[in-house]
Amino acid sequence: MQNNKPKPRDETHISLRVTKKQREKIDAAAKRCGILPSEYIRQRALGYAPKQMLPDAFFVCCEHLDRLLHPPYSATVNAAALEVINQMNVILQRAVKGLDREDKKWQRPDSGP
Repeated sequence: MQNNKPKPRDETHISLRVTKKQREKIDAAAKRCGILPSEYIRQRALGYAPKQMLPDAFFVCCEHLDRLLHPPYSATVNAAALEVINQMNVILQRAVKGLDREDKKWQRPDSGP
């Protein structure tokens, strides 16, 4: 019989204290990126900036717009739908850049030197 036990990992555990407000911000940022809070903290601590995911509403909206772009359609509807998609893209890129800047601001710790 083969031993199916997983091999021990070379890992250690780190715990830290945060305020309730800080925990909420970490949880919200991790959720926007589609990862667990522990993975979000790990990536940030190692100098990475996890990419935020676009909201599901964006994809639903794009699906509806995509239906307009298939025959039968008019050139007017096609042009209007493409313009809406371009505007959505610009707005979402600005929003993500703004959120990235907010996450990168250093905040003085509540305690310590």
